[in-house]
Amino acid sequence: MHTLLGFIFGHNVASLALFDRFGFARWAEMPGVATLDGIERDLIILGKRVG
Repeated sequence: MHTLLGFIFGHNVASLALFDRFGFARWAEMPGVATLDGIERDLIILGKRVG
């Protein structure tokens, strides 16, 4: 395994901060890709190279 990926909704600030603390970088953003409870949400893709 060489790459770790995280897929986190943009409004999940706590999870984004946790991944940042562990050295993940923001690799992509998909604006308005999902509707949750009637609200359009962004999806953030985070990545980290390992090993």
